[in-house]
Amino acid sequence: MTEEIARGREGFAPLRAHDGIYIDKTAYLKDFMLRCAGNPGEGDAESAVILFTRPRRFGKTLTLSMLESFFALNYENPGDTGKAQKLFEGLAIAEDKEFCRLHLGQYPVVSVSLKSVEGQDFASATGSLLGLMGNLYRSFDFLLQQEQLDTYSKDYIDYLISLSQVRDYDNWFLTHRNDAVLKLKSSLSELTRMLEKTFHRKVIVLVDEYDVPLQKAKAGGYYEEMLDVIRGMFGNVFKTNSSLLMGVVTGCLRISPESIFTGINNFTVCSTFDVEYRDFIGFTKKETQDLLKDQGLSAYEPMVMDWYDGYNFSGASMLCPWSVLMFCKRAQRTPADQKVQPQNFWANTSGNDIIEICLKRKNALDSERLQHLLDGGTELIRFPEYTTYPELDEHSSFDAMLGMMLQTGYVTAVNVTPDKKVEIRIPNKEVLDCFEQKAELIFSDENDDWVAGAQALKDALLCGDAPKAQEAAERLLENYVSLRDNRYEAFYHGFILGALGTVSKPALISSNQESGKGYSDIILKQGTAAVVLELKRAQADDGPKRIATLQTEALGQIEKQKYTTALKEEGYSPILRYAMVFQGKSCYVRLGESH
Repeated sequence: MTEEIARGREGFAPLRAHDGIYIDKTAYLKDFMLRCAGNPGEGDAESAVILFTRPRRFGKTLTLSMLESFFALNYENPGDTGKAQKLFEGLAIAEDKEFCRLHLGQYPVVSVSLKSVEGQDFASATGSLLGLMGNLYRSFDFLLQQEQLDTYSKDYIDYLISLSQVRDYDNWFLTHRNDAVLKLKSSLSELTRMLEKTFHRKVIVLVDEYDVPLQKAKAGGYYEEMLDVIRGMFGNVFKTNSSLLMGVVTGCLRISPESIFTGINNFTVCSTFDVEYRDFIGFTKKETQDLLKDQGLSAYEPMVMDWYDGYNFSGASMLCPWSVLMFCKRAQRTPADQKVQPQNFWANTSGNDIIEICLKRKNALDSERLQHLLDGGTELIRFPEYTTYPELDEHSSFDAMLGMMLQTGYVTAVNVTPDKKVEIRIPNKEVLDCFEQKAELIFSDENDDWVAGAQALKDALLCGDAPKAQEAAERLLENYVSLRDNRYEAFYHGFILGALGTVSKPALISSNQESGKGYSDIILKQGTAAVVLELKRAQADDGPKRIATLQTEALGQIEKQKYTTALKEEGYSPILRYAMVFQGKSCYVRLGESH
């Protein structure tokens, strides 16, 4: 029977309960527990806290949910592991009876996702985080009935829960700022202390999307304040916390330990550059092949690999689970007599603003490097070991941008050179489609810089100012030409037509329209004035004389082919005739005689 592909069920328990597809990663649990917690009573753990960094939509949340489902106590009846056993029936870890006896359903687990923490300023972001922690405490409100807890602990629980009900955090924050920050910093560690005191067992702490609040804070201008809160939370729960058994943290970005994990002992980062656990999160090629076979979709394997394969995690070829599962879901719903076409499922799962920033860069070398990636090539970048959150705008280091793209999944590593540079490429057609979609927006009226440049060109042409028209055209070419193929004259034709078309009504601009005895390249009309453009392309080694000759030929063609005849008959005056000769990113504009 074909299993249901349960879109939207990120939790391990509901996925298993509804027979959703789950690629079995449970074999890692034994090694994972040994690494993080060591053998019971022996204190030989290698890493009390592990940070997994992976691109978005690679299954980080489901991985933490699986860990929680396996280790978490049944709080109502701590001795009953029947529900957990049922969830893991048929999976690899269930075959190790002794490990399951020792660890399945044996620990209090605190699991929290920070992906929804955001705000326009620090007050609203703090309110968002307080609301999240209040809801977390509400899920443990049964602790209020425990005799082991003192009055302070119960008051602490009541207070955190009450904070999730505050509606106007901005005003509340004015008088409660210090207390709110202190409560947030201690919220996770206090909860682990209460759980250990109640159940007499060490606690596992799982934190998903740890870097999202800091990304939002950087964009909102309150990064240092939010960093102080997150650093305090993590420091209290992961550093010298006697109630902690182990911690697992996930995110896209590898933030410097000095900025957020300061002083945390036994801390390990497992990124896409590390061999350990390299295929723990995401689908391997073999897992994808088996999945397609199980779903009766093996015929689509070449298409799936072409579109969704290509991520390199320290030598392991990996695919994005979200994209693969969504393709399978779509294929299952497609009638048997129709062929499924590949689709970009990844583009809208999060913002693609970083692509737009890169495409808008006004640096010729950076544009060429980006074009090389878009053409299927590779680029070398200096990739910092840790992210420090640079301002991502057109003034940022291009390597910093590509490094951010590497961590979030827009590009992937090919290899690392001896001098620690990383060779990168766009991983597959799906991600390439993300770039192409954004590139279309760059050449539209949604891009203020493009519109301003196009308007400057149009105004100069209508005013008969050839030097300004040349300057405006070259500025557009410098900023945008590397995003498209410039080997043919047709490219320049389309480029200039696209620019003028962005700032002109369709009825007032034409291309290759029959005029006189031939077809004019571009005609632009504005009020009673008209502009006729004839475009030529010079070879890379053509000198000034050849360029001047091409300009003369272009103007002569306008005259010889009588491109202005119809415009005269329609009453346009003046009619401005231009020769535009292109050579790479240079443009040479000459104004002919007006009629």
